[in-house]
Amino acid sequence: MNEKAEKKRCAVYTRKSVEEGLEMEFNSLDAQREAGENYIASQKMNGWVCIPERYDDGGWSGGNMERPALKRLMSDIEDGKIDMVVIYKLDRLSRSLIDFADLQAFFDRHSVSFCAVTQEINTSTSSGRMMLNILISFAQYEREIIAERIRDKIAASKKHGKFCGGVPMLGYKPDPDTKKLQIVPEEAKTVKAIYEKYLLFRSLRCVVSELNRLGSHTKEWTSARGRAHKARPWDTGSVYRILSSPIYAGYVSHYDEHYEGEHKVIIDRAVWKNVQEMMRGNRGNTNGKKRTSLGNPFSGLIQCGCCGAVMTSTYSCRHGRKYFYYFCQRRSRNPEHVCGMKRIPAGDIEQAVMKQLTGLFRTPSILRATLGAVREREDALRESLAHDREMLEAKLGELKKAALCGNADLAGLKETGSRLAEVKRQLDVLARSATEEEIIAALGDASGLWEFLIPAARYELLQLVIGSIVVSPDKIKLVLRVEGLNQLAEEMAVGGYFSESHNVSGEDLPEMEQRILDDGGIELTMPLKLKSIGGHRNVIVPEGNGMTLKQDAVIRAIRNARKWTDMLVTGQAANLSDLAKKLGLAAPYVTRILGLANLAPDIVEAVCNGCEPEGVSLAHLVKGFPDDWVEQRMVMGFRSR
Repeated sequence: MNEKAEKKRCAVYTRKSVEEGLEMEFNSLDAQREAGENYIASQKMNGWVCIPERYDDGGWSGGNMERPALKRLMSDIEDGKIDMVVIYKLDRLSRSLIDFADLQAFFDRHSVSFCAVTQEINTSTSSGRMMLNILISFAQYEREIIAERIRDKIAASKKHGKFCGGVPMLGYKPDPDTKKLQIVPEEAKTVKAIYEKYLLFRSLRCVVSELNRLGSHTKEWTSARGRAHKARPWDTGSVYRILSSPIYAGYVSHYDEHYEGEHKVIIDRAVWKNVQEMMRGNRGNTNGKKRTSLGNPFSGLIQCGCCGAVMTSTYSCRHGRKYFYYFCQRRSRNPEHVCGMKRIPAGDIEQAVMKQLTGLFRTPSILRATLGAVREREDALRESLAHDREMLEAKLGELKKAALCGNADLAGLKETGSRLAEVKRQLDVLARSATEEEIIAALGDASGLWEFLIPAARYELLQLVIGSIVVSPDKIKLVLRVEGLNQLAEEMAVGGYFSESHNVSGEDLPEMEQRILDDGGIELTMPLKLKSIGGHRNVIVPEGNGMTLKQDAVIRAIRNARKWTDMLVTGQAANLSDLAKKLGLAAPYVTRILGLANLAPDIVEAVCNGCEPEGVSLAHLVKGFPDDWVEQRMVMGFRSR
C-alpha cells in the first residue's frame, strides 16, 4: 500500500449540551479533545494523524443537527479533507437514531469511518455496526427519558406557581438569585396602558395605532445564546400576546390549565377576565375550528406586489352571504403600514388566474409538452390494465374449475368478475384515445376544467401547478411550474377528462406576457385594474380592446329616471305622488331616482361604457349632486372639459 492510502487524517469532534462550565480554563470539551488526540496517537502505527482543526459544539443538544461545528465537519468531509472522525462517546455525535442513520449514510458516501474512544466500535465490521445500532438505540432511549423528566419537572414547578422561563414578558424580569419574576415599573405602565386602551377602543388595530403614535416599543432582550432581540414598533400580534397572557393576572399557565403564580400581578384579575371575554366576542370564528383552506385555493400562494407580504384570506357577511377577500397581512398587522393594496375579491382573482391558464393552454409549445405527457401516461396505464386483465381472467378460470369440482366460491367469483369488468371498461375508454384536436379543445376550456374538479382537487391543482401569485394595483404576475403542468395532464388523462367533449369559448383571451425562467418555470404577467363599485372592490382583466366593468344598477336607474321623467312630461302621471302610485314604489325612492335624469351627457356615456372614475356608484348618486354639469364633473372626479 502506498503512503497516501496508509495515512488517515483524523478529526476530533466534541460536544457539550449546556454552556455551564465552558468558561473554565480546562472544560469538558478540552477533556474530550485530549482523549481523542491520545487515542489517535496510540494508532500511529496504522497511519492515523490528527488534523489541527477543532470541531467543538459547546451548548448544543445532541438532538439538534444544526450545530455549527458539525456543519463545518460535514463540509470538510465533502471537500475530502477527513478520513476518520474520532469522538469521545457515541452520543456526542447524536442522540437520535434517525439522525445518526443519516450521518452514517453520509460517512459511507464519502468513505469516512468513525470510532468512539470509550466504546469499542469499528464501522468497518458487521459486529461493529450491530453494536453501533444497539448503543444508538440506548442513547435515544436515554434522550427520551431525560425529555420526559424535564417535562414532568416543568409541570410540577408550574403547579407550584413557579415561572419556568421562556420569552421574557414585558413588565417583568427574573430575579438572578431566586428566578422569581419581579415587576419592572416602567414596562408595567406600558402593559397597563395596553389594557386600558383595549377596553376603550375594543380593537387591536386601534390600540396598535395609538401605541405607535405615542412612540412605544416592544421589549428589548437578549437570549441565552447571545442573540439580541431589539425593540420594534407594535403590531396586532404582539399586542394580542400581551392581552391574552395570564402572567399579568398572577397566573402561571401549563397548556390549558392556570395555576396560582408566585409573582405579583400587574393587571387586576377582573379586568383581565373582562378583556378575555371581549376578545372572544370580537373573534369572527368562535367555535375554535380553523376554516378549511379548500375554500381559499390560493392560500399560501398569493403575495402583495407593493410590499412583498403574504396576502391572507378573510370574509365578510352581508345579507346572509359570505364574501371572501384577500388582504395584505403586513397592512393588517400594522395599521400605520403604507401599502397600495387593499383587500381584493377572492372570486375575481380566481377568475383572472383561470383566464391566464386558458391562454397558457393555447400556447403551442406548452401543448406539445402536455400532449407528450398524456400519451406516456396512457401507454403506461394501458400496459398495466392489460396485465391486470390477464391475471383476473386466469383467476376467474381457476375459480370456475373449482366450482365444477364442487368447491364453489361464489363471493370470489362475483368479486373477480366485477373487477375484470371494470378493467375491461377502462381499456375500452383508453382504446378511444382522444385526438390532439380534442385535447387542445379540452385544455382550452380552463373554466370547464375548474368545474370538473371538486373543491379539494381545485386546491391540489393550484398547489401543484402554481409557484406564486403576485398581485399589484395594475398587474398580476403568475409563475407556473412545468413539472406540475405535466403531472396535471397525467391526472386528467387517468380521470377521463380528455375523453369528454369540450367547446373552447370564443371569448377574447386576456393580454399577457410570457417569459421562461432559468429554472424552467413560466412567468405570466397580465394587466388588471382595481375598481370600487358600491363599496366593493372589483378586479377587471383586459378582454378584447380594453378592460371595463359596467355598473348595471346605475345604468338601469338612469334609464328609469328618463322614462319616469317622460311620464311626467307627457301627462301619463299627474304629479310625483301619482307617479309613485302607478309604479307601486315609495315616493322618496322615486324622487331620488328622478334626480339621475339631470346627469351630464358625458357622465352618462362614461357610466354606460364602464369608464367612470372610482367612487361613482348608485349609492353615492342617489344622495344628491349639483345641478350644474361643470360642478358635477368636479365633484365626481371627471376631467374638466
